[in-house]
Amino acid sequence: MPVKRFILGLSLSSKTVQAVEIEQDGISNTLLSLGEWENTLFTGPKENGDGADRFMEHLSHFISTYRVRAKHVGVTLDTSFLFLNTLPLDAGLSRKEIRDHVQWELSMYFPEYAPADFVTDVHVLSQEKTEPWNETLTVAVRRHDTIALHKTIENLGLALQILDVDHFSADTALRSNYPDKSKKYIALIGVKENRLDVSLIRCGNLEDYSYFTIRDDQEIVDQIGTLSRETRGLHSITAYGSHLNNQLLSRIRSESSLLVEALNPLRHVRVADSLRIANNLSTPFYHFTSAVGVALRRD
Repeated sequence: MPVKRFILGLSLSSKTVQAVEIEQDGISNTLLSLGEWENTLFTGPKENGDGADRFMEHLSHFISTYRVRAKHVGVTLDTSFLFLNTLPLDAGLSRKEIRDHVQWELSMYFPEYAPADFVTDVHVLSQEKTEPWNETLTVAVRRHDTIALHKTIENLGLALQILDVDHFSADTALRSNYPDKSKKYIALIGVKENRLDVSLIRCGNLEDYSYFTIRDDQEIVDQIGTLSRETRGLHSITAYGSHLNNQLLSRIRSESSLLVEALNPLRHVRVADSLRIANNLSTPFYHFTSAVGVALRRD
């Protein structure tokens, strides 16, 4: 008999927290509860105890009100909370040489911090067969923030199982719900009020990541339209994000030369008949893409 497992997925942005509880039985995934509230963690220039206390109050209220059974938590952080940068690195570098280069890179961007102040990871995006280098993506988060997050979660008697980046959690939601796209060349775009996160994924492999600072909705429409026309071989665009709505989606589709879909993170996730959700919550499901994605991760 399959063993049931409950996971709480939290997506933190500068303004809001989106929360979902998903039940997994090894065969299917079921959404049990869904909520959203103001984020008070990591939202100021200097984090203080008040923000963490209010975060715990909101989360504790969600857990008790919606009878959340999960003891394991996956948290995904807004890309604006992290340092992400792509650059070519010599394919022959050792792990130590790569680490040294990343630390040097961080010291250039953040001279006020020591390299040890960051938790870093490096992903190879593409391996150039004709060039002696690989395109790589560096991801870094302040160590102080990860420690504070662990402590905050543990204070509620929960275990932080996964810490991810919201755009890459959205990638997980995409792969889980749209397996047919694993054979195509697509763009995954996170639409935020002041930022676009863009991944180019070819046959299931992340080939490129970039982001753009955005001033208004017209710039969002223009950037995505340009991407659709100038990216050779691109099949379609899948969009998600806290700033996306039906009106903006319609404008994006009008400007794009390719199919543009809003990512449905529940396409292959069953919704419980007794779904627990706030009565006044009218946020579309694609706003919860990253929260669902981090809850669906299995590693």
